[in-house]
Amino acid sequence: MAAAAAVRAAPAAAVRPAPAPPLRRSPAARRQRAPPPGASLLGGLYDTMTAANAEALARKEGKELVGKERGIKPLTAVPLSLLQSPGKAEACASVLARQGCLGIQGALSADTAAATLAFVREENARCQADVEAGRVEFDARFGGVNCRGMRGRFGQRQDLFMPLSAAPVRRAVREIVTNLAPLLTEACGPDAALHEVSCIFAQPGAPRQCVHADTIVLPCPQFPNASMEPLYTFFVALQDIDDSMGHTQFLPYTHTPDAHLLWNAANKSGQMKDRFISMQPAMQSALRTGDVAAFDSRVLHLGCANDSQKERALFYVTLSRQAEWPLPDGLHGSNSIRAEDLRRWRLPDLLALQE
Repeated sequence: MAAAAAVRAAPAAAVRPAPAPPLRRSPAARRQRAPPPGASLLGGLYDTMTAANAEALARKEGKELVGKERGIKPLTAVPLSLLQSPGKAEACASVLARQGCLGIQGALSADTAAATLAFVREENARCQADVEAGRVEFDARFGGVNCRGMRGRFGQRQDLFMPLSAAPVRRAVREIVTNLAPLLTEACGPDAALHEVSCIFAQPGAPRQCVHADTIVLPCPQFPNASMEPLYTFFVALQDIDDSMGHTQFLPYTHTPDAHLLWNAANKSGQMKDRFISMQPAMQSALRTGDVAAFDSRVLHLGCANDSQKERALFYVTLSRQAEWPLPDGLHGSNSIRAEDLRRWRLPDLLALQE
């Protein structure tokens, strides 16, 4: 990364609540449960208007709100080698837990990144063709994604589920979790459960996203009896990402119950929401091939617009100490994973993957 920074000292991680009793969710549950654009004329018009409004809001947030009062700083980042030093993985996990986001440099080799990117391109085309031909449902291969874009059914931004049955995916996942193992063990536990394996594929013209969190905080006023351990997502750049391709921006410290209470209240008023966003500190990743942006799924963040003529691919995995999202059908959860891989993989399994 362009702007590396030493890990700052952090307080000890808070005691984790006991996991809630597992509740099964259907294999069809997907992140945000956002359907593709409607096929009917009326549905299509409504979807187009909704998408246009969301994109206009996202542009306003980018031009006028994010970083307005406190600026946008580089994402705190550390070299991969630091994780091997005594006590440093624990310190990094503490920063991630407290701040909600952290960069790690060089977690995936250039060769593996290139092979994975080639597979992503082929798989994206294959899955889109299968969906169009009716051979597979949209939400069996793609997730709901904030500000997808308005070009056709799939837009310019896809959340493409990666099959662990494919050798390039297995190679990439094994390399990522092996290199990040000290951090994963501290943050997610030695028996961490895999919740997601997917790729955000932003094509030229992909719009800026609205500020959002991938999951809600549990427990919360709506679900006081549900609890969930942190879900940590690890975005891995499959190519160098320059400013024109769009970076990921984070609003650190917004993954807490108090922050979400304020965020939910602010969303009831446009003026309050604008004020909330503008007063938050902001960080921006600047990933090179193989670099990682790790974040708590509850932290507010967004993907910037891809104004280049190049594709931006962020391969990612999400892990947690807790194997089951406690709300039925994946409601408000992170579920970007193929049905055949759902609830199947733990960290030791991923470390032992064979191509």
